[in-house]
Amino acid sequence: MEALHEYARKCSPLIQVALDFTSMGEALRLASLLAGSTRRLVLEAGTPLIKSYGLEAVELLRALPGPGQVVADMKTMDTGGLEVEIAYRHGATATTVLGVAPDETIAEASSAAKRLGITLYGDLIGVGDPVERARRLEELGVDVILLHIGIDVQRKLGLTAGSRVEVVRRLRGEVKGLIAVAGGVKPREVRGLVDAGADIVIIGSAITRAEKPAEALAEAIQGAGGDC
Repeated sequence: MEALHEYARKCSPLIQVALDFTSMGEALRLASLLAGSTRRLVLEAGTPLIKSYGLEAVELLRALPGPGQVVADMKTMDTGGLEVEIAYRHGATATTVLGVAPDETIAEASSAAKRLGITLYGDLIGVGDPVERARRLEELGVDVILLHIGIDVQRKLGLTAGSRVEVVRRLRGEVKGLIAVAGGVKPREVRGLVDAGADIVIIGSAITRAEKPAEALAEAIQGAGGDC
């Protein structure tokens, strides 16, 4: 299985569905409903799922039909190389390191990712200046810059990733690699984010908690445009 960033260069924009469940049964039921519906789909073993079930969650998601692209949202803060290796051993095609982690941790994670052929996301959640930090993450070898508004911030300030189109546009002007966006994204907001320069749009509850998740995914895919 090729690394996610290599796949994305041939088949983007991608829609990544964040399975932020604490029930493996719920996660698999939803993923099974969506898997195989489009080559644009990336499944994410969300942090709550990994904390509840470990990286067995990644193995189970990789066993489903479809493109087979699965992100292990580890949110690594230390022992970067080790955590990338663990994600890889369990079948992840991508994993995440926090942008607020020390440069040394990010460099170790990047080195391991390149050696193993796995994609590394640099998650900008909690970063004060996302554009400046994104430039540094790219220097350190991160494959995907992830602009991420956390759930607690969304609830407190009413912000969504859809309102951050201008930041995506600024990032696109500063970094050469792939850009992902996460945090309260709705299917109807995908087009604006892609037009601003996003290569991967990550959607959680707007698909996973939708009355008709497959239709919500189809709306997001349509909004992404492109041909794959």
